[in-house]
Amino acid sequence: MAKKNERAARHAIIVDMNDFLMDYAASKLGPKKDLAQQVSAAAKTDLTGLDDLFKDNGVGRRTKYVDLAAGFLRDEADADGEDTEHDFTAASEALAKEALAYLDSHAKDFDRWEEA
Repeated sequence: MAKKNERAARHAIIVDMNDFLMDYAASKLGPKKDLAQQVSAAAKTDLTGLDDLFKDNGVGRRTKYVDLAAGFLRDEADADGEDTEHDFTAASEALAKEALAYLDSHAKDFDRWEEA
């Protein structure tokens, strides 16, 4: 049962990360059709592609994506700021890539944000 709850929590943070990223993308690029596909394509080979897309020196990538992942992972591990047992940087990047893959495969779902 614990694994099922962990999977559900991981899915929820991935959806939240993508929601935050799409809101940020709309504020930087304007609301437009196929915005999720544009965001996904920009970061397909490397997350730093978001920096070029948003022209923000990485602020959106870090604050709307990677930092959210890090916070979730720290909460999940119940770690404090000085936890050296876990490599949260690498794990955050991995979770961000997983979230981007989810965005890529569910882009139409995230383009519906403008309907709400």
